[in-house]
Amino acid sequence: MELAEPDLAEYNRTERLALAELLAGLDDPQLDTQSLCDAWRVREVLAHLVTPYLHPPLRVVAGAARHLSFGKAMQAAAAEVRNLPIDRQLEALRASADDPFVPPMLGLGAPLTDAVVHGEDIRVPLGIERPVPPGHLRAVLDFGVSWRASPVFIPWRRLAGIRFSAPDIDWSAGHGELVEGQAQQLVRAMYGRSAAATGLGGDGVEILASRYGDSR
Repeated sequence: MELAEPDLAEYNRTERLALAELLAGLDDPQLDTQSLCDAWRVREVLAHLVTPYLHPPLRVVAGAARHLSFGKAMQAAAAEVRNLPIDRQLEALRASADDPFVPPMLGLGAPLTDAVVHGEDIRVPLGIERPVPPGHLRAVLDFGVSWRASPVFIPWRRLAGIRFSAPDIDWSAGHGELVEGQAQQLVRAMYGRSAAATGLGGDGVEILASRYGDSR
């Protein structure tokens, strides 16, 4: 059953404020640590999260036309935001927790997923553990297997013919070869963070691993 918007809004708020608190305590070497995203350090992940709030939308649209790719335009915009003072970026991240904007067609599952997955991108390489609340994980997994997630978050082909199961939160979805594990690990695997998705079992693990590309 799909969660009500107020629930997703509160989940998103919790995740973004927790991430802002974490990032505010990092020093420069930690901010320069390679994240789970192939081309981004921790500081670029932060810039990506706050680009919609600090970069004029019309410039992103113009960039998309120039690059013939919305993704490349967002990366270029994030590269500019990265050079802004870190305090300003953190202020924008905190403000995003209560921002009423919902991405067209994607719903509140999109910003929640952004916060949870990129939180993992930051914490795992830094060796910082944070159990993500089960309700948040369930919402992110539901979003991942929904039509809303492709192609912005997950290439549709990645999950085809695979059945996912997270017994720790009594969640499952899909059809085909099994990929099973704890929900937080399953989120990492589903969203392309293969190196950090440990402890998974099932005949679908190798199939899923063969479909990874760059993770952003």
